[in-house]
Amino acid sequence: MKKVFVKSYGCQMNVYDAERMADVLSGEGFSETTAPEDADLVILNTCHIREKAAEKVYSELGRVREIKEDRARHGLETRIVVAGCVAQAEGAEITRRAPAV
Repeated sequence: MKKVFVKSYGCQMNVYDAERMADVLSGEGFSETTAPEDADLVILNTCHIREKAAEKVYSELGRVREIKEDRARHGLETRIVVAGCVAQAEGAEITRRAPAV
């Protein structure tokens, strides 16, 4: 079974959205994990309203990129997704600064 790790930043709505993402993905064969190192899919669900939200996301993307690279060395694929309002506001910048996404 594939595993998904979802981390939410910011508002209460993002917590709800993250729960819905996990529910939808369970129907696609994913089980939720609390360890990003075990995840085939890592979702960072973001909120732009909180102070320094975008920089927190970029910092986390650096850590997740390292996990993705380590898993790749073991023949495991990891996909990274950025969702939420930071993704909406910074989409092109995210792909420029973090091509692993």
